[in-house]
Amino acid sequence: MKNLDSKDKRILEMLLEDSRRPYHEIAADKDVNLSESTVRKRVIKLQEGGIIEKFTIKICREDERCIYAFLTLIPKNESEIKDLLRETVLLPQCEEVFKLDGRCGILIKVNVPDTNELDAILEMFRSRTDIETVERICVVLKPIKTVTQA
Repeated sequence: MKNLDSKDKRILEMLLEDSRRPYHEIAADKDVNLSESTVRKRVIKLQEGGIIEKFTIKICREDERCIYAFLTLIPKNESEIKDLLRETVLLPQCEEVFKLDGRCGILIKVNVPDTNELDAILEMFRSRTDIETVERICVVLKPIKTVTQA
């Protein structure tokens, strides 16, 4: 992003969080501190300059998986970690799988349609004989920044 000052960057941050955010709300932000009409003019300039291509929405449809959770799996033995890694990679609900250093085990990012399926995955992992424990279960409440690869 070229030639953007801190106010433009903050306006963009706020629009990324909510593209329908009213200009008066953006104007009142302590880091923007401009009039509503000035914010409107800046947004138009960002559009004309190609920085903002379009305003869009993201809908979670019933057929999509919309709950993200991060789980840490601690294997009983370090020797079993390779099999556990291979099996977690094959699960369609596991979007990302990371081998952690030391006795930390495996970090997985799961994506499920509802809490019932999340509970089922947790139960499946907890019932395995090669997993000592499932730790650090964190459910994403609101994504702040995601990177989409083309």
